[in-house]
Amino acid sequence: MKYCRKVLIKSMKYFLGVDIGTTAIKAALFDENGKKVLHHSEEYELLKPSAQIVEQIPDVYWQTFKNCVNYVISNSGIPKEKIVSIAMDSSAETIVFLDENMNPLDNFYVWMDSRSELEADELNSHFSAEEMIFATGQTPIDSVHPATKILWFRKNKPELFKRIHMMFMCDDYILWHMSGGLKMSHPSSWCTSYLWNINTKTWWPEMLEYLNINETQLPYLVESGTPVGNIKHEVADELGLPHGLLLVMGGQDQSCGAIGVGNVTPGIFSESTGGALMVCTTCDNPVFDSAGLIPCNYNVIPDKYMIQGGAKGGIMLRWLRDTLCQEEMDRETAGEGDAYDLMTELAATTPAGAEGLFLMPFFGGAGCPNRDIYGRACLYGLSLGHHKGHIVRAFMEALACNITKIVEYTENLTGVKVTQIRSLGGGSLSPLWCQIKADVTGRQVVTMKNTQDAACLGAAILAGYGAGHWSSIADTAQNLAVVDKYYDPNPKNRSVYDQLLKKYDLFIEATQNYTEELSKV
Repeated sequence: MKYCRKVLIKSMKYFLGVDIGTTAIKAALFDENGKKVLHHSEEYELLKPSAQIVEQIPDVYWQTFKNCVNYVISNSGIPKEKIVSIAMDSSAETIVFLDENMNPLDNFYVWMDSRSELEADELNSHFSAEEMIFATGQTPIDSVHPATKILWFRKNKPELFKRIHMMFMCDDYILWHMSGGLKMSHPSSWCTSYLWNINTKTWWPEMLEYLNINETQLPYLVESGTPVGNIKHEVADELGLPHGLLLVMGGQDQSCGAIGVGNVTPGIFSESTGGALMVCTTCDNPVFDSAGLIPCNYNVIPDKYMIQGGAKGGIMLRWLRDTLCQEEMDRETAGEGDAYDLMTELAATTPAGAEGLFLMPFFGGAGCPNRDIYGRACLYGLSLGHHKGHIVRAFMEALACNITKIVEYTENLTGVKVTQIRSLGGGSLSPLWCQIKADVTGRQVVTMKNTQDAACLGAAILAGYGAGHWSSIADTAQNLAVVDKYYDPNPKNRSVYDQLLKKYDLFIEATQNYTEELSKV
């Protein structure tokens, strides 16, 4: 029996997928059948010196990445020589500027950083909405996107701007470290930068000219799943990885998460509630929303596209935990359970609709399909009868409302009816939250066997594809996607959530013309 196990390990191939998220990095090792061997995650704190500024120290990404990979390799029990390749995914729009020695000129500007609101207004005035939509597939620009942050950097730090040699996103920065100098990336992240033309699959010259940058300051783009080189020997030793490990181009986190749950063909929807909320569906061709309310991105599957509606996500619940739930955090420290689980227990004691309390979830701008860069959160209906559990539930229900609006809008745009939503990300681990999403959306929500590691699995699929182990990204993703749990809408809560969605619409209608003026008062 022991001998047979050794033979199995000897013949098996393994692939490493790493998810570089907004608030944490996760690494996971998978075998050639898509079975997870081990995963490990590590959180980090974002720098938030003001309401608009959200940054991260570049070395935090690299050190956290090393910690996660090292842990998995050291504790997996798999001989490192059996690990064939690695690919990474990361959140798009988080950007850093580097000098000629590849030293950061400043911290990473995280995607949710909103310091560049005025620059977004400037770009929206210079380029028409139609120009932007049909060049990039994106909606009119807001402060989330790298083009606005580049313009802000040029205006506010002109001497440093002159020294920009290269611009990277998170996974580009780590790939550079691992390879010993590769300056490469993939279209699935840079397609949302407003620097890339989705039709020509080249940099958009008009935007580059306006920002006063050139192509040499941007990474060379290749398709996700492309083998790009081998790990540097010294780095392999540092991480416990084998010499010669193949580096494969990864992709945007949401797109990798989508393939991790089998969202690879039109008609399948997935939602990810991680730091950000994203609702995605795959398309065979670009879909341009002439109303400019929801973007079309490039997929990690070559020549495929993805409609992605996004908003603030689990970062809101983390804010709630850190700001109002110190008791639950203390109990976690004392070994009495996870703080989020304890918060969920409080929410479970309150009825659907949180007894009239509801949240508009616009923490620093409204997400799709509501175009309001000045939108802010509002907790409405608070009374002396409400307690902490009501507030937690209102946060959960607010995200479910946002998902509903994105799904409904995408249905109208594509003509594809949604009956099932595949859930991934940290939010999918909460049965209560999954049930709330099913009840509010009125659609079946399912979690997958790999839902907790979907983005890592998606990256690992790319790693295996790049290594030649799998011949098709889409076929592999479908074969490895297995449903774990089903959450059907509870008809008893339909009327309550119909009223909640109506309140949501009324609030948006009442404030859409005033939030910009209010933000200036």
